[in-house]
Amino acid sequence: MKNQSALKFESLERTTLSAQVAETISKRIDAGEIESGTKLPSERQLGEAFGVSRVSVREAIQLLQAKGYVEIRPGKGTFVVEEEIRNAGSLQSWVSGRDRELLMMVELRMIVEPGIAALAAEKATPESANALMETARSLGVCPRAEISQVDAQFHQQIAAMTGNALVSELLAASLETTRPLRERTLQDHERRELATRGHVAVAEAIAMSDPAAARAAMVSHLKDAQSSL
Repeated sequence: MKNQSALKFESLERTTLSAQVAETISKRIDAGEIESGTKLPSERQLGEAFGVSRVSVREAIQLLQAKGYVEIRPGKGTFVVEEEIRNAGSLQSWVSGRDRELLMMVELRMIVEPGIAALAAEKATPESANALMETARSLGVCPRAEISQVDAQFHQQIAAMTGNALVSELLAASLETTRPLRERTLQDHERRELATRGHVAVAEAIAMSDPAAARAAMVSHLKDAQSSL
């Protein structure tokens, strides 16, 4: 007779109603049956459709948000995010696989970019300052699929204002490394608004030709971004 102690089994997990609802919706999104940008029905309507409580629906929406399938816009509803953003995977899995690289890049940007902003404030022209402010404000209103691109454009414009090609190349490399992260974090409504305010503050300081204020505004903006990780 075989030793029964050698037989090991894993305990079974019960799937909650909320998890089943989330899985059903996510599968339909993956299959293209629910398109990007679609506004999902209300909690009451989904509850009636699935035959579950609004609490279960609310938990399901939270699961979908955590996995990057939907975006909750306060006062407007829940919307399916763009496919390319969903394909980037969850923020948690992206960070966990690149934590050392991400930490080094965050440290590099904290060291370098405040100085870049200060130099840009010294060399800014009225035309370049106006263009920078336009980009800063556009982050809050641009389509979700363009958020990462607009954010990168803002920082690249500041680098270009220094007139130093090496600065521009260095910043371009760091922005490319952190692109998937921006595509995830800036989809959140509150983080997007925070980033927009940070951009505007930096642009205002540069427009005033105030290097110290530009440096301080960039430090504050990067700290906000770091807190979103």
